[in-house]
Amino acid sequence: MTQHIPHIEFGGQGPVLHFAHPNAYPPTCFRQFLAPLTASYRVIGQVQRPLWPGQQPEDVTDWRALADDLICFFDQEGLQGVIGMGHSLGAAVTMIAAVKRPDLFRHLVLIDPVFLAPSMLEMAAQLPDGGAGNPYVMAARNRRNRWSDEQAAFEHYRPKAVFARFSDEALWDYVNSNITPDGQGQVTLRYTREWEAHFYSLLVQQGRAAWEALPQVKQPTLAVRAQETDTLFPEAWQLWQQLQPEATFVEVPHVSHMLVLERPLQIASMIQHYLDMAGE
Repeated sequence: MTQHIPHIEFGGQGPVLHFAHPNAYPPTCFRQFLAPLTASYRVIGQVQRPLWPGQQPEDVTDWRALADDLICFFDQEGLQGVIGMGHSLGAAVTMIAAVKRPDLFRHLVLIDPVFLAPSMLEMAAQLPDGGAGNPYVMAARNRRNRWSDEQAAFEHYRPKAVFARFSDEALWDYVNSNITPDGQGQVTLRYTREWEAHFYSLLVQQGRAAWEALPQVKQPTLAVRAQETDTLFPEAWQLWQQLQPEATFVEVPHVSHMLVLERPLQIASMIQHYLDMAGE
């Protein structure tokens, strides 16, 4: 990896807390969630490969490539002993990177990671195109990706079920982070639907890698599950507890998989309290 890896500085001083963003959501979407944590930490977020110039989805054949990118970013910045926090894809990537390079991480906070139960992985492997026929892939490929302006994009998203619990401010953070001029007088997605679909098509490989890596995690870990998640199902949640019994497991009621955008201040406060109790 010779390319300079970009990142966002969210502010703060003190120990470094790194946030790894999920599939299809650029790191600046999470401004409200991360801002309170800057009171205690220097909060940063590496920008993942789909948002780098000149990158193509077919160049990534496994989510472990993103873990390698994260390791390269830490080495690039001379970081060690980081509090590694991630959501969804970002949580899985953070965990895999922490197993590969334990010297880089002192603590993990894994928020509703994409850990699919082995039974689901086996079913997904039977789908067309090696699992690419799963509904997440198809939904991403068919996602609308062009509007007249940012206001039109906001109005398109506002009634969507996935955004129903977002405040207007949180939804505008998403729009402002992920909508960009297309050079033809309209606006389009920065994090393209092609990249989003590609990562979903790799769920089987990623899932198997996650279960192989989890028992090797050495860092103290806060494991967070949204009670109404459509990602971290009960079977996987229970298996995680069996594979990493020394971790702290917390289930948050009345939230979905996008809990850090639905209840940003509540989730940040919970994480801050945990880290305070853990001596971080």
